[in-house]
Amino acid sequence: MMKRQYFGVCFLMVVAFAGCDPRYKEDIPTPPEGMLDKETFIELHAELQLLEAAHRQRMLRGGDRDAARAAHRERILADAGVTDSAFSATYDWWYSQPEALPGLLEEVLVTLDSIERASASN
Repeated sequence: MMKRQYFGVCFLMVVAFAGCDPRYKEDIPTPPEGMLDKETFIELHAELQLLEAAHRQRMLRGGDRDAARAAHRERILADAGVTDSAFSATYDWWYSQPEALPGLLEEVLVTLDSIERASASN
């Protein structure tokens, strides 16, 4: 009986530690030169996701919704001092990193949650 309990505890420890594998942080390559820093990219990605949601929900004003979306995107990037090509290159790079993408998208979600909380308190 004691042997089964010992085996069960060891099995649970192995499963628990396997789920806490820190290697994913080591597997993320350094972004190439000219890419946006991670924090700026996450903030812009979150804002542009909100813009896309507003577009899909037909919340953008104006006759040509696509032109309105493009104008808003341009303003968001200009306010951050980022060119569309720099954002797009950084986006393409992050989305080509399968080991890093889940963590990055989690950070985008956290940013969206914080934007939501800030807007709810206003």
